Amino acid sequence: MKRTFYILTLLCALILQSCGLKSAMAVGLNFSTEKSTLPESLHWQKIGFAKELINQKEMIVVISGGSNPLPLDQWDDFKPSFPYMKNLDRNLLFQQTAFYRSPNTDVDCEATQCIRQRAYKGYTWVEMAKPICVDFVGGKTDLLKPEEGHLVIKTIQKCQTVLFTDSIYQLTDNKGNYYVMHATETAQPDTTVILPSGWSLKKVMLHEPLIISPFGGGNECYFNIVGDHLGQGYHQYIFSDSVYPAKGR
Repeated sequence: MKRTFYILTLLCALILQSCGLKSAMAVGLNFSTEKSTLPESLHWQKIGFAKELINQKEMIVVISGGSNPLPLDQWDDFKPSFPYMKNLDRNLLFQQTAFYRSPNTDVDCEATQCIRQRAYKGYTWVEMAKPICVDFVGGKTDLLKPEEGHLVIKTIQKCQTVLFTDSIYQLTDNKGNYYVMHATETAQPDTTVILPSGWSLKKVMLHEPLIISPFGGGNECYFNIVGDHLGQGYHQYIFSDSVYPAKGR
């Protein structure tokens, strides 16, 4: 009975999430694809397994962290309740990250004032990202797990920089837009993913570290995050136009 109730709750949350995010055009999104200004000093950290929750009511993503984070070995048994739901498992592929400001904080904040924590079910969670809108490639599909041949493009606000070394898995629409795989569900990238027509994915060796920073110019923190049917996620790091959405889209 409890398992059935949890599944129904999860399905309801997925439906609400799909309804809660509109397209870029519908929300009037328009940002410069110029890289934003980073703080003078960044606190780089090594990465691990991301334990993320999505708050359906507030439309904000929180990650286990802060003064009393959820232990990793308790994640599988952790059962959030509405308005929270678990994000897809995130086995991260970048080597270092610097998270420098939570959404809805003052751009002139300093030190700990820049990172907002909240308590939930006895643990602390860091407010990390705010979903803005969602668009689909190949037709409308499930927001978290699109169908084969489909992609989901979510625009979020997240003040974080990530660093890749050695190699990346590069996704492109072959129209001037490029994305780098940043996470998988299985911890093993899969280039056999079924993509929309015209798209391709390949492994690329790096001659120097690749740092991906937010876009929008100034103090803005926009990212486009792409998801495929295998649960693989990608950051866009090269845009075909000077603004997003592209002119004439």
